[in-house]
Amino acid sequence: APGEVLYPEVEIRGIMVPRPGMKYMDYPIPLVFSQEDMERALNGALITKVIYMEDPEKAIPTESRADFPIEIPEDTEKLAIKAANENGRLMAIVRLGNRKPRVQELQTVGIDGTILLPGERYLRAPILPPTIPFFTCPLFDPILGPRGPKEECLVNGDDKEDPLGIGPGGRLGGLNPTDVGVEYTIGGKRRVTSSCMICICAPRYIIRRVDLLPVGYDARQMITTHVGLTGTSFFKDRRAPMAEIARDKANELVGRERPSIYVGLVGVSFMIGMSKPAVIGQVDGLKVVAVVVEPEQLTAYPTLCPLTVTKLVDPPGPHQAGDTVIITIRYANTGAKAVSDLVVNDSLSGRLEYIPGTAQTDRPGNFTAAENEVGSVVVRWELPGTLLPGQAGTIKFKAKVR
Repeated sequence: APGEVLYPEVEIRGIMVPRPGMKYMDYPIPLVFSQEDMERALNGALITKVIYMEDPEKAIPTESRADFPIEIPEDTEKLAIKAANENGRLMAIVRLGNRKPRVQELQTVGIDGTILLPGERYLRAPILPPTIPFFTCPLFDPILGPRGPKEECLVNGDDKEDPLGIGPGGRLGGLNPTDVGVEYTIGGKRRVTSSCMICICAPRYIIRRVDLLPVGYDARQMITTHVGLTGTSFFKDRRAPMAEIARDKANELVGRERPSIYVGLVGVSFMIGMSKPAVIGQVDGLKVVAVVVEPEQLTAYPTLCPLTVTKLVDPPGPHQAGDTVIITIRYANTGAKAVSDLVVNDSLSGRLEYIPGTAQTDRPGNFTAAENEVGSVVVRWELPGTLLPGQAGTIKFKAKVR
């Protein structure tokens, strides 16, 4: 548009916190205006783009590019800022279509000597301090320190939110997005464990867009309804059977040595299920039984979870949207008993897209992939047979960073 001049303004609200190996210039905030944006602004529209770094746990399951970011329409700038804060870290607000600013207005927000302009080698002494609003220091744990940002990296592996477990019918429960759940059988019982956590540093920006038109009136109307529900009220009282147990001699002690542990006040509070009960205690008028726990019993915990699972990503380091990574899951029997019927489940993040046909395993097994609730998939390997102590296996597949 020869002869036409636009005056966009950029309001910086946040910065990126790079991880080791990350560079600021590799992940610029996208200040992108299309030909349609230019035409609408020249016709009198005000275009506002609220840009934020997306929280990987709330990622939109779709691909994007640095020069073509995802844009979501909003009704007002206030709602756009609210959505940005709820779904990530607010980075910048860009407005296109404002009137030409006056010199007096620019002097109140742009202080000479605080911005390094093109062609300048160093900053001059500013005539006034910068107009940066003051924010109080946020509270944080004095030992752990402030909570670090999480928007730069998406995590995978480990067990988050609902804990993994084997439910009725031997089905796996608690497998949330980004979790890894490995089922196995030991001693005739079905168990589950998880892997370590990996981080893929690949920050992504999302835009909440607001268009204000110079003319026109837009109204929305909807039918107003009232729904009522009337039903029979009832009260159900249920009482559990009660039993009273008494002994002739209260607080009796039976054992070869003095009691080695005290647990609880009333009732059977603790029990270690080994070859024989280690401690059964009750002190409200009932017998106390104590059995000496041998050292080998206390150190036998690893046999309860003999499967060690690790997760790796290759190549390591920062990644851009569109990169392909190789994810490796390794499992090893580090216990003293054999395990069998392994099932490896990996629920991928919404920022990762499984590449079909790339699943590999060094043991015979059945592979399936099913959609999960965040728009990605759960990759699953069923590995029949027995994994003896000291044996290990490897699973690999490729995924694209969205």
